Amino acid sequence: MGMKRKLVALFMAMALIGSAVAPVLLSVGSARVAAAGDPVGKTIEYLKGRQQTDGGFGEPGRDSSNQLTGWVVCAIAAAGEDPSSWRVTGKSPLDYLSSHAGDWTTLGDLERSCLAVCSAGADPRSFGGRNLVAEISAQIKSDGHLGDMINDHCWGLIALSAAGEPIPEGCRNWLVSMQNIDGGFSFAPESASDPDDTGAAMQALKAAGEAPGGNAMERAAFFLRFCQSSDGGFCWQSNSSNVASTAWAVQGLSAAGEDPDSTAWSKSGKTPLDFLRDMQQADGHIRYSDASDSNPAWMTAEAVPALLKKPYPLSSEPEAQNGEVPSDSSDSSDSSQATTTADAPADSSWDSFAEDALFTFPAEPPGEEVAPEVVADREPKRSSDSSGAGSSGSPDDSGNLFAMGAPGVNSGNGNTGGNVPLFLIICGAFITVLGLITLGLSKKRHSRQY
Repeated sequence: MGMKRKLVALFMAMALIGSAVAPVLLSVGSARVAAAGDPVGKTIEYLKGRQQTDGGFGEPGRDSSNQLTGWVVCAIAAAGEDPSSWRVTGKSPLDYLSSHAGDWTTLGDLERSCLAVCSAGADPRSFGGRNLVAEISAQIKSDGHLGDMINDHCWGLIALSAAGEPIPEGCRNWLVSMQNIDGGFSFAPESASDPDDTGAAMQALKAAGEAPGGNAMERAAFFLRFCQSSDGGFCWQSNSSNVASTAWAVQGLSAAGEDPDSTAWSKSGKTPLDFLRDMQQADGHIRYSDASDSNPAWMTAEAVPALLKKPYPLSSEPEAQNGEVPSDSSDSSDSSQATTTADAPADSSWDSFAEDALFTFPAEPPGEEVAPEVVADREPKRSSDSSGAGSSGSPDDSGNLFAMGAPGVNSGNGNTGGNVPLFLIICGAFITVLGLITLGLSKKRHSRQY
């Protein structure tokens, strides 16, 4: 009886320790200044202030850029407004994009621009003297792979679907074959899963005709659940959530028929959309994270579709979530339907290889902003090897056990979620208790022999 009492007491002690330590480990513990009122309406007002005299959009103190202008056009359309009606000195964002169409040299440029043009209701088959649909389609290989990276492939399918182009079955099959064992997707083949590219792949799967409740979608959503941090958001190679990763994850979940603002996606009382709303500032822009506020216009533009729970390509119909059609979220008076999200920089290691990354974001050293065109989008440093697989400098070439991005485990140089400390505590407690039980039983058997 003495041994049983000791074991019961031990179990109770471990339970008390776990209940006391877990909240501390999972807490965010940082002050946030969120904007009150309608979050989407405030983002739109902020973006209007970022339009330049050439019709394009630029970050504060910077000239207009193709990349930022493309994202803002998508945001304007997602909010239900006509991008061609946004004019400064008589020039619209479409005028800016058309006049710079000759600058689009990478597949990522073509895909992002095609999506923007289609979102604005313009003709992607005749825009700025180019046929964007034909140029993208020409890069589909015999095995169904579009471009070089998984990232290229996903946004190529999204862009073609936005243009009303039928997606070849081989393209969908290739993407499904790239799903990692943990359910997530990566930037390049044979790389670690991340929430950003998993969200993009879920949107691409929907664009290619994958059912919201299909196996690939459910596995991807399962991966995202283990990447979610205690503040409700998601992160990519960082120790805290960021708007960029959270935005794509939200859009991916919406594409899968999930409601990312429901209790099913609440972590420590916070949903992904709560995190995005928390990042909105008084002037309407959305900061990248608690610690960083770089590229505010870019982050704000990326937030809008996620706030509205609208995946790409944009649809005139509301997204069905968990089998139901949500109420119209375009009403600016209903802040419960408007949610906040965005895309922003991530880790501090990047190089020119990311220039070919379609929709990844530039990383930023602490206290330093990175111009949108310095690095294409959001992919961490990789070698310039044409295969695109993580070679020298990539986050997944260390050969460690977690190279495939195990759920809730750091897949690279940063943290993919807030579950690791609690998981380790539970494992340690379990092993300790199991060892004590084994030791107790061993002593009992030993005493009976004598």
